[in-house]
Amino acid sequence: MNPPAHQPDVSPIASFFLRWGRRIAAGAALLLAALLLLELASAHFLPKRSVRFLREGTFDGQPAWIDNPFFSYRFSTPRAARPSPPIVVPETPAPGTLRICLLGGSATMGFPDPSFGIGRQLEVMLEHRYPGHPVEVVHMTLEGGNSHVLREVARDLKRLRPQAVVVMTGNEEVAGPYGPASSLGRFHHSSRIARLLVLFSRTHLSRLCAAALDRWSPARADLQAWRSQEPITLQGRMSPNDPRLRSAYRSFRQNLDAILRQAAEASPVVVVCTVPVNLRDCAPFSTSFLDDETAAQEVREKLRAAVAAETATNRVEAARLYADVIRRDPTHAEALFRAARLALAENRTAEAAALFSRARDADALRLRADSRINALVRECAADTSSSLLDAEALFAVRSPQGIPGREMFLDHVHFTFEATCLLASSMLDRLEFLRAFDPEPTGDVPGPETIAGELLYDPWGRAAQLEAVIDRQFRPPFRRQLDNGETLARLNEEKRKVDDRVAAISQDNARAIFARRQASRPEDAWLAVQAARHLFEANAPVQAETAARAALDRWPHRFEIRALLSLIRAVQGQKAAEGIAFLRGKDEDAGYYDVSLSIDVGNELLKRKRAAEARPWLEYALRRDAWNSEAAIALAEALHRLESGSAAVGLLQSAIERNPDNPLLWENIASHYCLLGNWELATMCFRKSEEIAPYRYERLLKWAQAMVRLRQYARALNPIKGYLAAMPGDPEGLEILATIQSHLHAQPETPEDTGKKEETSRKFPWE
Repeated sequence: MNPPAHQPDVSPIASFFLRWGRRIAAGAALLLAALLLLELASAHFLPKRSVRFLREGTFDGQPAWIDNPFFSYRFSTPRAARPSPPIVVPETPAPGTLRICLLGGSATMGFPDPSFGIGRQLEVMLEHRYPGHPVEVVHMTLEGGNSHVLREVARDLKRLRPQAVVVMTGNEEVAGPYGPASSLGRFHHSSRIARLLVLFSRTHLSRLCAAALDRWSPARADLQAWRSQEPITLQGRMSPNDPRLRSAYRSFRQNLDAILRQAAEASPVVVVCTVPVNLRDCAPFSTSFLDDETAAQEVREKLRAAVAAETATNRVEAARLYADVIRRDPTHAEALFRAARLALAENRTAEAAALFSRARDADALRLRADSRINALVRECAADTSSSLLDAEALFAVRSPQGIPGREMFLDHVHFTFEATCLLASSMLDRLEFLRAFDPEPTGDVPGPETIAGELLYDPWGRAAQLEAVIDRQFRPPFRRQLDNGETLARLNEEKRKVDDRVAAISQDNARAIFARRQASRPEDAWLAVQAARHLFEANAPVQAETAARAALDRWPHRFEIRALLSLIRAVQGQKAAEGIAFLRGKDEDAGYYDVSLSIDVGNELLKRKRAAEARPWLEYALRRDAWNSEAAIALAEALHRLESGSAAVGLLQSAIERNPDNPLLWENIASHYCLLGNWELATMCFRKSEEIAPYRYERLLKWAQAMVRLRQYARALNPIKGYLAAMPGDPEGLEILATIQSHLHAQPETPEDTGKKEETSRKFPWE
């Protein structure tokens, strides 16, 4: 009989770790099983939505790839999410089709919409260059689309089978989704965690978590909606030495490398572009300071002395003091920018170019691609054997004194129409050099004037574009730039000239031009949308509806086209219930688009003094989301115009009970109390709004507007002056001031008016 096998002794420590190791493994297995069950349950209970950028569909009875309106929900709250540009392309390209995929963020897409962006201009150039061949430029772009987002977009390149892929990204790396300055940035300090968060966004479980958070804290999305545009904290600011930037650069490098490799698998030709930005006419958005407060204070004093010397035209002394500031703090963005402008004024061009570049790289709010980003683009192009289009160098060569500025840019990163044309033509040259297309070109490439005419850019599109740019300049962070006043003055002068050109074209001539353009491009849904908007503004709703229907025939899935058509029909007398049903669609998941677009329709009707028609649209939006303060404010205005001032105040009181930390609600209820003559409550509410957001100068504008509506011009004078002191050049504020002054001059101030103004000054020390 064999003796029993010897059992090795196990130490107590080893036994402890073995026992707990088994428990941890069992716990991990249970957790994984629970997550799997939650994922399956989420897929069952949540609306069926694809997480891919493209979804399957049909067009003209043929299988087609269509943009997914809910793709951006993965990276933003539904209320803040913006859809990608419309995409409807056959799954199998027709013979001879020239198909190009364009990947990028808002600069690549075009501002304020893609109607005149790189993709649209490239499309027109290809149609002229290769007549008789179908052209499809697929806009795989998103507002805020950085490399984290575009890496997910690039998964669908193989589905499209394009002849060429063009990639240009880099501006949104820090502030965009999963960037260190974004709302999710605080959760990661490594590229691996950022990537895991992106992968998690593909799951149904991530949607379940977001839905649970919204239900648990419904006011959160409402607060984020206005806080996203206000300088609440300094979270987004970071110095050039911030370790979070290193994580952002690593993520960008890895993501761009993956994007280019996915593009190479889908297409034989891949072009990647460096990212040009406005250097000369875009001051830094914010400056980071030295950690040593004593040294930082010395730098501030030196900078004040330098600015004073420059103001006194003592350029030599100013240059010396700026140099001293930069020596003490080499990453002081404001000093670098001021020194660059001074060097440029003295024709020290090379020095100015270097200083402008350093100012951009030192900007504490990193909304522009910096030198490191473009260096990584060049590295990725070399590593993946992609063709590099150095747009940064191209813009420098084509700019006055070699420094890109207002000739190329509308603001900090978005291109002018002429610069977009330059970039699109350069892309076309590169694609032809790389033999991306089988057919030989037989036509000429059109210039900017021809393209502007075909796309209805000049002058109507230009006017709309300038209006959007000017509106942004009054909002943070633009209004805090040191050159904001200069920029606004220049843009307002351009807008005045363009508006004069628009006014010089009679409505009959405008309608004829729109009709000719549409007839020349009958399949162009982009052009149909532009024509519909311009015709609607020109008080031609019947023709506008025809144009909007043409766009809807091409893009039947787009909610914003349905909203435009509903707005046009509302002006013609269609009932709101019919318009809302049309907007939502039959048995269709509308997400949050029906809410946001209903508010847009309601606000547009209010602008046209159609409060009765606006009311049901806004009531619907508020029923769908009782926590939406924007809807409550707009509906209160509609109720007041319908002579229901008490109902308007009651509505805002209910909204404040839900969202007591939203200053916009307090500002508006203060205005309504003014209109009702309840000065005591108006004062209290106004003070509350000031307590929550003291930097929101819009409250002064709203107070002045309320006083003007009551014909209390003496009371309105001080607040509007206070507003314009903080927001100089605001056309709305200047218009109100002119109205006030005209009435005060026409009717000399009485002792009673003086008493009212003095009373107002005691309550509200504006100045």
